[in-house]
Amino acid sequence: MDYKIIHKPAVETDITEALDYYAKINARLAKQFMFRFEEAIINIAKSPLGFQIKYNNVRTLLLKQFPYHIHYLIDDSKKQI
Repeated sequence: MDYKIIHKPAVETDITEALDYYAKINARLAKQFMFRFEEAIINIAKSPLGFQIKYNNVRTLLLKQFPYHIHYLIDDSKKQI
């Protein structure tokens, strides 16, 4: 499955806020958060159907090490996540 991952503008805001929060604690922590986020996106791209549906066809993936879930929908007709 080759799906394109599309981020809504709110995602960018959430990531920026989380990075700012962790950077205030420790710069390495912010870097680790971004690594874990990118790792999760790669896992979703590799196996979009591999994660549990939580509500209304929305699937979620919990980031390792951080209390954040990525929520996503799959649009098979457009081949987008």
